[in-house]
Order: sequence, then C-alpha cells, then structure tokens
Amino acid sequence: MSIGGDRRAEVFAAWRHFFEALAEQRPLVLVFEDLHWADDGLLDFVDYLTDWAGEVSLLVVSSARPELLARRPGWGGGKPNAITLSLIPLSDVDTARLIGSLLGRPVLEAGQQTLLLVHAGGNPLFAEQYVQMLAEHGADDELPLPESIQAIIGARLDLLAPAEKRLLQDAAVIGKVFWPGAVAALGDDASRGELEEHLHGLERKQFVRRERRSSVAGEMQYAFAHVLLRDVAYGQIPRAARAGKHVHAAGWIESLARPEDQAEMLAHHYLSALELSRAADQDATDLAPRARPALQRAGDRALALNSFAAAIGYYRAALGLWPEQARQERADLLFQLALALGGAGEDDDGIALDQARLALLDVGDRARAAETEARLGELWWLKGHRDRAFEHLGRAQALVRDEPASAGKAYVLSELARYRMLADEFDLQTGLEAMELAEALGLDEVRANVLITIGMGRTLAGDLQGTADVKRGLEIALAGNFPTAAIRGYSNLSHTAESAADDLAEGLRLALDAEKLARRIGTKALLRWTGGALIGLWFELGDWDQCARAADEFLAESASLGPHYYDTYIRGARSWMRLARDEMEAALEDQAELLISARQAKDPQVLKPALAVSAYVLAAIGRAEEGQRILGELFAAGTADLSNLFESFTDGVLAAEILGRRDDARRWLANSQDSPWFDAARALIDQEFAQAADSLDSMGAARSGALARLRAAEELVKAGRQAEADDQLRRALSFFRSVGATRFAREGEALLAASA
Repeated sequence: MSIGGDRRAEVFAAWRHFFEALAEQRPLVLVFEDLHWADDGLLDFVDYLTDWAGEVSLLVVSSARPELLARRPGWGGGKPNAITLSLIPLSDVDTARLIGSLLGRPVLEAGQQTLLLVHAGGNPLFAEQYVQMLAEHGADDELPLPESIQAIIGARLDLLAPAEKRLLQDAAVIGKVFWPGAVAALGDDASRGELEEHLHGLERKQFVRRERRSSVAGEMQYAFAHVLLRDVAYGQIPRAARAGKHVHAAGWIESLARPEDQAEMLAHHYLSALELSRAADQDATDLAPRARPALQRAGDRALALNSFAAAIGYYRAALGLWPEQARQERADLLFQLALALGGAGEDDDGIALDQARLALLDVGDRARAAETEARLGELWWLKGHRDRAFEHLGRAQALVRDEPASAGKAYVLSELARYRMLADEFDLQTGLEAMELAEALGLDEVRANVLITIGMGRTLAGDLQGTADVKRGLEIALAGNFPTAAIRGYSNLSHTAESAADDLAEGLRLALDAEKLARRIGTKALLRWTGGALIGLWFELGDWDQCARAADEFLAESASLGPHYYDTYIRGARSWMRLARDEMEAALEDQAELLISARQAKDPQVLKPALAVSAYVLAAIGRAEEGQRILGELFAAGTADLSNLFESFTDGVLAAEILGRRDDARRWLANSQDSPWFDAARALIDQEFAQAADSLDSMGAARSGALARLRAAEELVKAGRQAEADDQLRRALSFFRSVGATRFAREGEALLAASA
C-alpha cells in the first residue's frame, strides 16, 4: 500500500495550522456541539487538535451526552490542559428564564409553569421543544406534557400533516443531512413541487433547515434542526420497513455514480439494511452482492485517509459477506485488513499479516504474499529482532525471485536492500534491481526509498557523494507527497550530518524536520522512530532535561507497547545521565537492561554502542572486572559498524583510559576510516585531551567535549600548569553544571581547588 495521498492527515494539519494562526492573532474559542452525534472523523480531529495544537491561546469547548463515552471511553481524560465537566440540570429559576426568553413574553400562568418545570427537569431541550409546540398550536390547546424528550418530539411529529410526517421519516433514513431526490427515491409519491412545498413548511416549523451549500450537484441540501428530531422520526418507522428504505437509499446513492465521494454513506446504508434484515429474520441473500463492493470501497477510502478503525470495520463486514470458497476476494480483503490493523497498531504479533500471507499464497499471488513477508520483517526489525526480521525478508525474496515485474516485487526488493544496508550488509545489486522495476512501473515512492537506501549505503562505505542520492530521494518524496519516504530522507541526512559532516546542530535540524513531518501524519510508529532519533542528539548536544523527559516517555511506551529498535540507544543515554547525576542504582539498572536487549537484537549497530556505554558506566563506578570483560568484547568486535554511532568512540576510549587499556584502544581504532569522530577518538587515546575537546566542541558534541576537558585539566594540574587547567575546568564545569551532572561537576570543582 502506498501511504502517498494521505489526505486525512493533510486536512487535519491544515485545519490545525489555520486555527493556530487565528489564535496567534487573538484568543480563539472553538465550540463543538453534540459530539455524541459526530462521526469518527470529526472526533478524531477534535482529539488531534487538542493533542497537537501549539502553545497558542486556544480554548476548545465540546458538548456531548454521556453516550459519547460508550464510543470513546477515554474521551477528555489523560490529556494535559483538559477538563471534563458534568453539567447539572438547570435550576427552576433558570429554566423559567429560558422559557420566557424563547417565548419573547412573560411565561405561562403559575400552575402551567410549575407543571412544565417538573417535567422539564432542568433540561433546556425539553423546554425548547415545549415552547415550539406552544408557538405552533397556541396556549389554549390541550397539549399533553410528555414524560421524556422522545415523547416531546414524537408529540410534535404527530401534530404534522401525514405527508410532512412521512417526509421526515424518509429523510431520517438518509441521515441528519438529506436531499429531496433521496427522499423521493424512498417511495414518496409527492411531486417535486409538493415535496419542496412540504420542506418549506417544515423549515418554517423549525424541523429542518436549508443549507447554503450542497454536497450533491443539482440537489438542495437540508438538515434536521436537531439530531434528536431525526432519531425520533426514524424510530417511528416500522422496523420491518426500515431495511427496504435503506436499500432504496443505497440505490439512490449508487445512481449518483460517485463511488469515491459516497463510499462511507453507501456502506452505512447497506450495513443498516443487513442488520435490520437479520434482526427481523428476513432473507438478506440478495443484498450481499451489492453490499460487498460498497464495503470494500469504503474500507479502501478509509485506509487511504489513515482512518484505520473505520477501515478495519468495513473490511471485516465485507469479509463476513464472502463465502469461504471465494478465495481470491477473501485474500484481497485479508491483505487490506492486515494493512489497516498494522496502521492502527493492532497487529503487533503479525497474526493478520500471516493470515493474509497464507490466503494470498493459496490463490497464487506470490508478489503480495512476499509483501506481507517484507512487512513482517519490518515489524520484527522495529522490535529489535534482527534474525527474525531477516528470516521474513529472505522468504519474501524467495517468493518474488522468479516473479514478473510488479509493484509488490519492487516493494520487496527495495525493503530487502534497505534492511541489508541498515545491517551493514549493503546490497547495491538488489537496490539497482528495485530501482529498475520502480522506473519501469512508474513507482515514484519506491524510487525515492531506493535512492535513499543506495545513498546511505554509499555514505556508510565512505563515499560522501552518496548524500546526493539521499537528497534526490528526499526531493522525489516531497514532490510526490510520500511522507514516510521523506521522513527516511530527513533521518538519513541527519545521520550523515552527525557522523560524516561533523555537525550535530545540522543533524538536529534535519531530525526535527523528520519529526515535524511525522507529526503531520500522526502515525504512532513514525512518531516513535523520529522521536527516538532526537533523544541521542539532545544527549550529546547537552539538552539533558528534554532528553530525560523524552527517554522516560519513550521507554514507558516500550514497556506498554512492546520493545523498540531504539530502546537500547535510549537506555544508554539515560544510564549515562543517571551516572552523571549520582543516581547510581538507576544507572546500573539501565545499563543491565540495555545490554540484555542489545544482545537479543543481535545487531552490531545496537550491540557495540551498548558495550561502549556499559564499559564506561561500570569502569566509572569501580566495577573494573565487569568493565574489563565488556571492553574486551567491544574491542574484539571492531569498528566496522560505528561510523555513524559517534558517542561510542568517547565512551569506549575513556573506559579504556580508566581501565588502563589505552594500547588496546589504539589497536581498536587502527584500521578505522578517517573522520572527525575517529580523529578525536585517536587524540583522546594519545592524551591530547585539549585538542580532542576543541575538535568535539566544533562538531557540537558538548558532552564528549566536556569530558575531554575534564581529563585535560587533570593532566594539566599534575603538570603544574594551573592557568591552562583553570581554563579547561571553567569550560567543562559550565557544561556539567548546566545539565545537572553533579558527579562530574564535583570532580571538576575538586581539581579547581587543587590547582588553586
């Protein structure tokens, strides 16, 4: 599935930016009434707006009945700057004042008013509907006082002429919004002129309102004045007749020949007809052939808009209408359902993908079966299970090896090249094959991804011209609105800036661009990936408060949702910060956990940084034997996978310093490629600490630079060069104090006292 054309995310972001812009000019209040009647799209938007709106003067007020909590149990809870109020009924005084305001004259005589207040029970809608009855029929009429709001509205409907009442009932089948043509299709035998005359009368009586714009060309659009009017009118239709009316409504929608625009509405009517028929023990066999494609189209549209919950519901309903022997149709739906479940984060173990894989293999669709294998590979890679990921990727490759050109084959080859690159096993030939297929089939999203993969493979091999390929891939992704590929482009350029261009500030800027794009899309997987990448940058650049908060949140989510590829890196940063802040027990807890998860991942790019951090933390607190063992494991593993994992150099070399293994560290780096990071590491080994610190600071590596200056000061104090030692200490202490690194600040202050 292509994630391009993500219109829902684009629309959400556009409206959010619009409201933020208004709120920047002056305080803005947005009011959403009767949200219990809202569709999932509107609820999702209100939830999104309150969650993602920036720091502007914006107040969102929503009213809803308690029924909303049946659909959204967590609505209004667990969010910062949010409060839920349960409104008590109006007092008798306020209710009487409301009635007087609606009537535009003094309220009823005392006895009648008292009785009304008892029955209204403080509900303003009760009072409003009663006043409408008085306005239509006069105070002298004998009007019953209904026991409930449904009875009030039902009483109003019963006072209508039969043609008007029948019209409202048919309109209620269409929905809160309706069109005269749709009402006529449900069997109203009135002429078009009579229909419009009845609607005009109902508008005067405030049952319906005519809207200024219509979503159906050539049709006037109306809406019920209140959705409760629609509900009561619908409830008055005999249950046995409702199914047939929904079928007629579906037929009218189909006659518009706009399946894309009306997919959800059409699916709603078929689902309603099916449910009503089953409840009435009516034969619904003839409905299934019409309902199936409607439900599938609605699912496809919802999936394209990232409305995963809706897509899941439609696909499951469509599956329920296909018999087991319809193998091809069921395989297609199982594949789409797996994509929707994955997008919603409801297929953590890949069960849906595996069911789709088996169904696709059963009908001979090897290309899409291979795509499910590739997606399973991605799932397990993100969980930190490298071997399991490559088992799936290997099976995907075997499935498409002899297949003709297809979008599925191009996708599989592009993913295979990508994950081999990430595992430091770059396979240029597979990447070029994927590129050839993408160009032949016009698959620009695959082209963008393959260019990014090839570019990063070249860069990691020491060819800095590979950056041009990554930038070209990013350009294609942005031009084609392929946000996932664009996030990859920004993220990989960020890594290149950190490791090869020796500019952590530029790396942070690009990583923030990736996160901004992920926020626009709003999918949890992308937000976790881009957010995880930022944590390591904040750690090295010196924004430790932000880093600590983000690390705690990320690891708490991992504990709830399952392990993530970035867990080890983030635990490493948190372990180091806790060590620096004298939180020894917590630092050791993180160190033990990160080493366990790194060994389980079996990925050198995960394991080697974990070994470096572990060796340093253990050496710093005096657990030399454990530190020696882990440091030896790091040295034995070499430096091949450390070209873009810069923090490992400082931690590994300084651990060797503490444990007396400078010569081993020198041999460890002897065959490493030239880069500013390796050069700084070699300067540390040679005890050129001030030179290493200057180099690290120039790259933005504030943490590593401060550590190097602390060691420089220590050696200068020993040599009696107090003035130079003081200069190094002032600069180191400035960093350590700013981040609350009490352990190293204490060491620096002791050296400062010694130099004095």
